[in-house]
Amino acid sequence: MKLKAFAKVNLSLDVIGKRADGYHTLCSVFQSVSLCDIVEIKRTDTIKVRCSDTSINGEDNLCFKAAQSFFATAGILGGADIFIEKHIPLAAGLGGGSTDAGAVLTGLNELYGKPLTAEQLLEIGLALGADVPFCMVGGTKLCEGIGEIMTELPNLPDCYIVIAKKGKKSSTGDMYRALDSDNGRKKSDVKSIKSGLVGKNLKEIFKGAYNCFESVSDPTALNEARRVTSYYNAVYCGLSGAGPSVIAVFDNPNCAVMTLKELEFLGFESFLCEPTVSGNEII
Repeated sequence: MKLKAFAKVNLSLDVIGKRADGYHTLCSVFQSVSLCDIVEIKRTDTIKVRCSDTSINGEDNLCFKAAQSFFATAGILGGADIFIEKHIPLAAGLGGGSTDAGAVLTGLNELYGKPLTAEQLLEIGLALGADVPFCMVGGTKLCEGIGEIMTELPNLPDCYIVIAKKGKKSSTGDMYRALDSDNGRKKSDVKSIKSGLVGKNLKEIFKGAYNCFESVSDPTALNEARRVTSYYNAVYCGLSGAGPSVIAVFDNPNCAVMTLKELEFLGFESFLCEPTVSGNEII
């Protein structure tokens, strides 16, 4: 079985608190996009994970842990040979590892006759990582708590999304600590985002969009991307997750393509994609 495992981006992201166990709580609008890894799963007697990026082969890969949890929960003495064809950049704020793990859970459940309910799969996903449940269902969701409390939102209207990555990921722990001491930071306007989604108005959606990590991250790449995307009339340009990836949203495909080419010329690893309504897809 082969599946597309779609990347996720943040249309907005606010860190709103910190729990006693150290996890931060957030309020974020998540969106799945057509940039994807391809996950191939074959039934075998043991679990094996291989990847086109050999740096993430083996038992440390989240997909290995996903398969272990699936078989333990289902009570099945089975295995899987899993191969991941990577297209989503690593450590980029795009949920690459989480969406691969979600696709493995979906695929194994199909291959083994659906022994687990959707709720059970989501519970396994949450134990693997806070954004795995969203990566399994995808679409457009308001995610709260540590990301596991999902509220369905109207689908993002048709648009073109350029994802661009330049530079290395900063320490997420350091960024969270900086946010903890910044009580007066700007926040996104979720009400405006919801209203725009209902009215299918891109400008209203992104009028309220903001990612709080912009206030504590190195602005160099984001500012460079904003200069380009502004020239080509982007509706929005901001960070995804804790970066370093930048997303730019367009209502004109030609402007999106020109932006992609210019960002590539400037040294960004860039992708052109569109919104999706699911987190993965069997192909």
